[in-house]
Amino acid sequence: MLTAEQKKEFSSLRVEIIDLTILACFYIRKLNRLGYLFQKTTRHYILEEFNALRYMENGLILHLTNLDDDSSFYSFRKILKATNTTIKDQKALKVLRKDFELFRKNINTLKVQHRNKRIAHLNYSHDLNIDEFLNFDELIKPLIIQANEIGDKLWGEKIEYKFKLGTCEGILNFREIFEKLETDLNGQKEFV
Repeated sequence: MLTAEQKKEFSSLRVEIIDLTILACFYIRKLNRLGYLFQKTTRHYILEEFNALRYMENGLILHLTNLDDDSSFYSFRKILKATNTTIKDQKALKVLRKDFELFRKNINTLKVQHRNKRIAHLNYSHDLNIDEFLNFDELIKPLIIQANEIGDKLWGEKIEYKFKLGTCEGILNFREIFEKLETDLNGQKEFV
């Protein structure tokens, strides 16, 4: 849907989506290891993990809300302005507008309640407990899915990122891993 020139111009949006997906994979992997850690490590280490998870969750929120920024080159809103003149298919443009509007509507609570109050301006009256996190499966994952789907439409292909661990370990396909993610605090029984 984007022209080759627009793909270059908005390459930071693609990177934002890739970073978001990778971070989600590591966040859930770390979260799912908590049950194992409670049995196998110290309280000090658990405290470190909770702190790391908090910052990872904040990172997920920031990546998602960056996609709804007013004018940055990693924003769906900026792309919509740019594509108004280049997309000739009015039906496709209408669908894209609906996708962006739905994403904007869906991200609003996360943006107002969490990014603005807890991360950007620190003007909240109630702090989350150190072991209290947002519901990833119900609140964050659907937004990441939606962001990936919009990105796929814009680029005209599935946005993936693969990382080769080494000759013997194989290749991580973060998009594939993300699609199977679920929160299960006892899901990971070891450090692998």
